[in-house]
Amino acid sequence: MSTLAEIESAVTQLPRPEKAELLRFVAAQLRETAEDETDYLLSSPANREHLLRVIEDIGAGRNLVEPDQTMFR
Repeated sequence: MSTLAEIESAVTQLPRPEKAELLRFVAAQLRETAEDETDYLLSSPANREHLLRVIEDIGAGRNLVEPDQTMFR
């Protein structure tokens, strides 16, 4: 299995057109994965109701949890 450093090194050596094509491919894969996960999570009526309620709460600034920021410094 390749390490992230090996992958980054290989990508930096690609000619510009191939880099752009690779980025388009990765972006498409990420979009597809996100759509699949969203579809799955919304497929259950109970999950759908919960997720939509949470989205509404976030938009209204309700029930937000702020982690202790000291651990990120």
